[in-house]
Amino acid sequence: MKKEEAETVYEQLRQELGDEEAKKEVENARKYLERHTRGLGISVSWEDAILYLIAEKAKIKKEVKTGIDIFVKHSGKHWKIYYYPIGSFEDDLPMFGKFLEEVRERGEEVSAIIPNMGWVPASILLGTSFQGVKGFAVITRMTEEAEG
Repeated sequence: MKKEEAETVYEQLRQELGDEEAKKEVENARKYLERHTRGLGISVSWEDAILYLIAEKAKIKKEVKTGIDIFVKHSGKHWKIYYYPIGSFEDDLPMFGKFLEEVRERGEEVSAIIPNMGWVPASILLGTSFQGVKGFAVITRMTEEAEG
């Protein structure tokens, strides 16, 4: 991957996540790759980390056919943390259920689901004190079948 292409992809990531979160994502990807190539004499570049992030995001979008952008916030050897945004709580539950089914089929075991509460579109109509579910953090543990 050329440096210019990596910069273009990074700019898209930065616009999507913000400066700090984008930097953190790239750094986490670089550290992940370094852990998995330790002892091979491979130097992990910034471009390599960007390429890994692109591949990981494409893999998730391909595997999760819900049509919702699901973000991998952490992908380690044993644990993975997804962020699943919710637009309309009741309407999005069937797609969220499908996402959980697909995660399990990939050999990941859901350990926790944490709601992200805050202002939602209904807050405009019902007042700023009204809060709803904006999304979920889904923490999964890699099972032996997925690790092996």
